[in-house]
Amino acid sequence: MSEQKKILRLSALLLAFSIGFMPAAIASSKHRKPVKKESKVSAATTKKVKVEQSSKNINIETTDGNIVTLPKVKQTLEEQSSLLAQTDNLVADADFTRSLDALQKKLIEQKEIQELSSILGVGVNPSFLDLYREAADWLGTRYRRGGMSRAAVDCSGFTNILYKNVFGVKLDRVSTAIAKNVKEVVDKENLMPGDLVFFATLGKRYVNHVGVYLGDGKFVHASIKHGVIVSSLSEGYYSRTWRKGGRTW
Repeated sequence: MSEQKKILRLSALLLAFSIGFMPAAIASSKHRKPVKKESKVSAATTKKVKVEQSSKNINIETTDGNIVTLPKVKQTLEEQSSLLAQTDNLVADADFTRSLDALQKKLIEQKEIQELSSILGVGVNPSFLDLYREAADWLGTRYRRGGMSRAAVDCSGFTNILYKNVFGVKLDRVSTAIAKNVKEVVDKENLMPGDLVFFATLGKRYVNHVGVYLGDGKFVHASIKHGVIVSSLSEGYYSRTWRKGGRTW
């Protein structure tokens, strides 16, 4: 075989393979178009070009009379599973896990609310959950004039500690000064959880006792006889000695 014929046959073979793979390359490049990132990945089925070589060949006659044999190819489109569907499944699994965690936390919170409500004897407002937790934690602490610790507290000392821990607010040390410096005076009917309640238990006009309102007409305070307890504003003693309610937050 002459050198010219060898070159011609080699060129023909390269041309044949180029013809066979060119559509596949074009199809592949079409699928590689830039895709904008979206917050939600959608599942999709993609197609790919399948190139198959036939058992039959194509004979091509060149201008100088030589016969060149080229492989015959068949191109078909076939569906393939998209990785996007798998990604969607992963996203769905993650959403389900987050929902399950949120539900579990909600159930735990509901159980805690029920327990706090039972301990304190009031309906618990979830917006003031930290207040009820703190109040319940101090129940039973004994009373001592001037006390401001877990060992013992007086009424203004307890109120100071509760307000600092729950609201991050520093109050005056004695109940008379606390009552004098409230930002807003509140009637009994308009009291909200966290409001201060003031009494004059010594039969005088000036305030000498303070507690923190919890709701349902009840408040938590440090009493001389029983230490930190929950009492009702409707009780005869506290109804008679009531002076005002106050809001500082």
